Amino acid sequence: MSDIIRVEGLTKRFGTHEVLSGIDLNVRRGEVVCVIGPSGSGKSTLLRCINLLERPDGGAILFEGQDVTALPASRLRASIGMVFQQFNLFSNMTVLRNCMAGQMKVLHRSRQESEDKARYYLEKVGMLPFRDARPAQISGGQKQRAAIARALCMDPKVLLFDEPTSALDPEMVDEVLGVIRNLKGSLTMMIVTHEMAFAYDAADRVVFMDEGRMVEEGAPRDLFLNPRSERTRAFLKRTMRGIGGQVVPVSP
Repeated sequence: MSDIIRVEGLTKRFGTHEVLSGIDLNVRRGEVVCVIGPSGSGKSTLLRCINLLERPDGGAILFEGQDVTALPASRLRASIGMVFQQFNLFSNMTVLRNCMAGQMKVLHRSRQESEDKARYYLEKVGMLPFRDARPAQISGGQKQRAAIARALCMDPKVLLFDEPTSALDPEMVDEVLGVIRNLKGSLTMMIVTHEMAFAYDAADRVVFMDEGRMVEEGAPRDLFLNPRSERTRAFLKRTMRGIGGQVVPVSP
């Protein structure tokens, strides 16, 4: 598989604090990469830099070989979609209209084409029966599923998930993770998550970050069960337990 995203020497500062320190990372086309690490390690900032919600201070980010800073913002964010922690749905629009608005404004699709696409993806995520509801009328899990449908309506080549379950009640987490699992194989995904069992099960590759640096990366089984770095081992010790004689990751 060819690389669809290349991150080279990426740095980002907020004031005097360096949040990202020389990140190098390649993401292959069709790959699912889960990014894990303690809070404040720079995981979300990495995603926000990739689609230019934050401007990098140094290094380069290439999407399909092109510097993202040279691409029109509308084209970049249509190609690299993002699903946020807090859903970011338009509160004054129905679920259906939330999924239509970006298509009509950014992709210049007709109202009918936009509605057809919105209905298709809302059905995919189990939200078509709630198409006429406003965000205040549905649960957190339903809001996140609607947000995923909205992102998919833009036909992205890459979908970024920034801790998509962190704002959900525990009983709603599985329904959202199930939707994300079902997307595997259909597009490239980068997922910042604290759900260790999900990362172990769903990722092709796991990246562990700490203090703005990429400490190590590897296949889920290698990184979770045989981490090379002492820092990775210390982090995972808090999120793993033995069940039936095997060490498996569990959600913190």
